[in-house]
Parts: sequence; C-alpha cells; structure tokens
Amino acid sequence: MRWLAAGLRVVLVTLLAFLFLSPLIRSSKNTVEKPIIIIAQDNSSSISDTKDSVFYKHQLPQDWEKEINDLSSNYDVRVMSFGEQPRDTMDYRYNEKETDISSLFHAVTERYYGKNLGAIILSSDGIYNKGYNPVYVARQLNCHIFTVALGDTTVKIDATVSKVDNNPTAFLGNTFPLLVTVDATKLQGKSSTISISELADGKEATLFTKPIIFNSSKFHQTIPVQLNATSPGLKHYVVKLTPVQGEENIANNRKDIYIRVLDQKQKVLILSNPHPDVAAIAECINSSEGFEAQSFTPDKFTGELNKYSLVILNQLPSSSIANGYQLIAISQKLGIPTLYMLGSESDLQTFNSLNQGFKIYAQGNSTNDAEPALAKDFSLFTLSDDSRSYFSQLPALSSPFGSYTSNPSLNVLCYQKIQGVTTTYPLIAFNLNGSEKSCIVTGEGLFRWRLKDYADHKNNNFFDDLINKIVQYLAIRDDKSFFRIHAPNSFKEDEPVEMDADLYNPSYQLVNDPEVSMIITNSDGKNFNYTFSRTSNAYHLNAGQLQAGAYHYAAQVKQGTQLYTAKGEFTVTPVQVESTNTVANHQLLYQLAKEHGGNMIFPNQLPELTKLIAAKDDIKPLIYTHTSYAPLINLKWVFFLLLLLVSVEWFIRKWSGTY
Repeated sequence: MRWLAAGLRVVLVTLLAFLFLSPLIRSSKNTVEKPIIIIAQDNSSSISDTKDSVFYKHQLPQDWEKEINDLSSNYDVRVMSFGEQPRDTMDYRYNEKETDISSLFHAVTERYYGKNLGAIILSSDGIYNKGYNPVYVARQLNCHIFTVALGDTTVKIDATVSKVDNNPTAFLGNTFPLLVTVDATKLQGKSSTISISELADGKEATLFTKPIIFNSSKFHQTIPVQLNATSPGLKHYVVKLTPVQGEENIANNRKDIYIRVLDQKQKVLILSNPHPDVAAIAECINSSEGFEAQSFTPDKFTGELNKYSLVILNQLPSSSIANGYQLIAISQKLGIPTLYMLGSESDLQTFNSLNQGFKIYAQGNSTNDAEPALAKDFSLFTLSDDSRSYFSQLPALSSPFGSYTSNPSLNVLCYQKIQGVTTTYPLIAFNLNGSEKSCIVTGEGLFRWRLKDYADHKNNNFFDDLINKIVQYLAIRDDKSFFRIHAPNSFKEDEPVEMDADLYNPSYQLVNDPEVSMIITNSDGKNFNYTFSRTSNAYHLNAGQLQAGAYHYAAQVKQGTQLYTAKGEFTVTPVQVESTNTVANHQLLYQLAKEHGGNMIFPNQLPELTKLIAAKDDIKPLIYTHTSYAPLINLKWVFFLLLLLVSVEWFIRKWSGTY
C-alpha cells in the first residue's frame, strides 16, 4: 500500500511537471460548403404584358417553389429578384418600371466573390432598358449561367412613341425643341397622327399635329417640334399617337413630359485661361436649371460684371495677368459673390490682401497632394449620406505648400488631408464678409473628381450636385425667411419623394422643436397629409413613391405665436420604358447561357434544371480543413485525472490509518 501511494504521488508530480511545459494538442475539423445556386426572377412589368401573364403570376411561383425544394437538398439555394435594382426576395408582382440585368450581376460579383458560387439561374424575358449590356458584365463572373426564357418573341402589330428628347427647363418668351421618335412594326401602308397637347386646369389644348404614313414594316422616324414658352410655371405636355387598327399594346402610344418655364436664367462668369477644372465646372453649370456659364480669358473680357450673379476666378489673382486684380476690385465693389480657385499660377500674396477669411504663406512654388476630409459641422447646405461618405474616396488636389491661418468666421466644407493626416488647412471653404459671399478652393485638379465620379458610378451626379449646391449658395440671393423647404423640381415615378426643411429662431439659429406638417396636392385636387421627421437640427420628409403628375405643396409650422408657411411645386415624371418594347430577347438569354457553360430552357422545363446542374462536374461541395492548437491543460479529462490521482492516494493513506 505504501508503494502504491508513493507511485500515485510520482505519477501526479510527473503529470504536473509535464503540464508546466505547456504541451499543445493539434485537432482538425472538416467543414463542407455546398455550392451556391442563385435563382434570380425578373420582376419587371414587361413580363406581365403578355398573353401568359396569368401563368407567370400563379403557376410559375408554384413551379419555382417545387424546384427550390429539389435543389436545396444538395445545394445552398439563394433567391433574388430584379428590375430597377436587385432584391433578396423572390417577387412575382411584376411591377418594376425598369429592367437592369447588369446591376444583378454586379451585386452577385460583389456579394459572392471568393465563395463557392456554382450557378446563376436567370428567369427573364431578356429585355433590359437600364444599365449595361449584361453579356459583357457577366464575363466577370466565374460560374455557370442557366436561363429560363420567359415572355413572347412574336413581333406584334404596334406603333409606339418610343422616345421624346427635351430639356427639363425653358425660358419665358423663347421657343424650345422636342424631338419625338416614332417606331412601328407590321403597319406598312397604314397611317396615324402624332399630336402634342398641353394639359392645364383639366383642359387639353392641342399645339401640334402631323399625319404619319408607315411606309415600311419596320418604321422609324424622328420628328422635330418647336413649341413656344408663353407663360412661366410648370407645364404638362402629352405626346400621343393615334391607335392603329390591330394594335394590341396602345399604352406605348403616349408619353407625358413636364417642362418648367422660368422667367430668366442667371449668368455665371468664369475668368480663366484654358484649364480642365474650368471645363468640368462650366459643363456642370450649363446642364443645371436656372444657371448659364460664360467663359472668358481675363484679357478678352470686356463685358459688364453687374450682369452676372457669380464670378468664378480660376488662379486669379495672378502676377502674369495684368487686369486680374482690377476685375476682382470691381467685382468686390459691386458685391458680386466670387468663387476663387487657387493653383500654381495664383499670386498668393495678393490673394491674402483680399481678406477672404484665411491667408496662405507659401514656401516657394511647392505643392502638397491634399485629399478632402469632410468637416463635421458644415451647415451652409445639406449633403446626402452617400455624398458625405464618398469624399474620402476622391483623389487629391494640388494645394500650395506652406502655412495657413484662418479666421473663426470661416465655414469649412472640407479640410486638407496630407499623407493620411487631417490638417486644419481648408481645402474648400466659404467666407461671409458683410453681405459679400465667397468660396475658396485651395487646390487644382477638380476635374479628377468628375472623372472619378463617373468611373465609380457611371454618372456625374456627385460632382454635379456638389458644384450646383456651391453655385446656388453663392449666386442665389439670401433667403431671410425663418422657414424654408428644400425640394428638387422633379422626381421619377419609381423613386421616393424626399424633402428637407429648415426652421430658424429670431437669432437665426436652426431649431426643430415644433412639428412641421405638409399638404401635397395632385393635379386632381386630392390632398395628402404628411408630417416631417426630425434630424439633428432640421427636418426631413420621405413621402414615398407618388403617381406621375404635377404636384403642389404647402408646409406650415408654428413657432411660439408665429405661424410660418412655405409653398412650392414639383413633378413626378412617368417611367414608361417597359411598355415601349415587350418583345422578348431570347437571343440574349441563349448567349449568356452558352458563354457560361449553361443551358437555356423554357418554364415548362423547370424540372430538368436539377439534372442539368448535377451534370456539371465543377459544381461540387468544397471541404475545408481547419487545424487548431490548444493547450493540453484546457482538456477537462486532464483535470479529473489529476483529481483522481490525488483522491486515490488520500483514500489509501486514510484507510491505512496514517497520512
């Protein structure tokens, strides 16, 4: 018994000593990842504009449900639908106004990059009217594509107003153009009439008519029309094509357009030598409503400055331009708002003497690459959350190297971020000297922001919105009212109507304690009541999607004993592209399937999908082995073994009557 107790003690001490060496245990675990199969259903309205619409709304959802259950046993099935944009649900309402197949492929690429993506099953009619050609976009995908061909490929008897090109604004007393495109199929030898009328106060006045004779089975004609802007305000025009006998789809015989007739257009003067920054800004201003940019080199300008609402000075003052300072002095005397764009040719010493809220003490002609860092407390105008987050992705501007001193009154939109460090040096800033407003951009290279915006978004919405808000703040006369509504002039039928409101107390400080209500009235006189929600120091309204038409709004708020009101108008333009073309494009679906090793099938062949996917040898589960190391002392049985050795030894010694 003594030797047994001693042996237990030796084993215990040996194990403890061994554990002090921190031994590790290696363990391996296998994880099986099923292949991902994405089923994407087209939810655009062109699907239901066919003779099989009942099948697509009732039978097809049942067939897909059964197929999803069959596939789920061996695959990780994810469902989506698409129209204007992709969604993570299987939708069969067919109410989307546009079809963008490329956005679906972009979303799949971003979401499933590096994962075991086996196949995409695209259930669509192949018609797309937004975005890029899906054949090219799909080439970035590394998976099979199977297509389910919906819709009808039969070319029908049809005449359509396929497109109306027009400017969103016109000016009182001028003529403005409309470019109407008419297409027709299988109507050779027949005729129709195109007409343009204006709707006002429930009455329709015809402004233009022209007979059209369809002289071919595939007819195409563009008709230029000139209309007169006789009165200011929001105008509703209807372009109609008289239906021809035998047409099945007459919804595409009409287009509604809205044009705002303005009393006058404000002029913006740009003084600069040729520069890409100036070209980018001028193009943005000329595409906006209510502003017109005129560019001159300083030595060629002989006009009158008082005709302009804003002066943009690119790299002025400059020592190389003799009359630059004289033009600036006249502009300041007249109180014309000014946008200064500093660059390598700027005379900074002269600029410092203009008292624009800060001074730059440059060290030679050196420059810094300054990225924009958005200021958190900027409040002169509102930027969307997407725009605010996008500033960090913009390329750097070339800014003067030196020290900057700023006045407390300077309102900074964004600071300079140099080599990853956010400085207190302004990159874009605003100054108010009495009643004179100015903006200073302390760097050149703004055109790169426009190029970057287009490269990332395929449009210039961010850049145009930023420049237009700067121009509007500087050029538009100060609104001294205590209650203001900020709303675009136009919305699309498929986007929400959103507005912002500001309320000021008598000290002109933003407040949002009182409740702001609004009544939106459509063209039929029907009222819709809304209440604004509060933001940090202002108000915001999301009225949701409204039907196409012209609307008036009246907002009010009561602050103390004072009742403030604000009125305005906007349009909701119809999105009619889905009704323009309802002939299914099965050739596109076939090409997608062929290029990506899949098959094109029809809805009645859905049960074959499981076999077709199973036949692909590269659509297989992936097995991942995870190896890990853990300290031996973490194992519970080690603790209980040590406890057992101690307990047995203690029992033996107690049983023997000695310890």
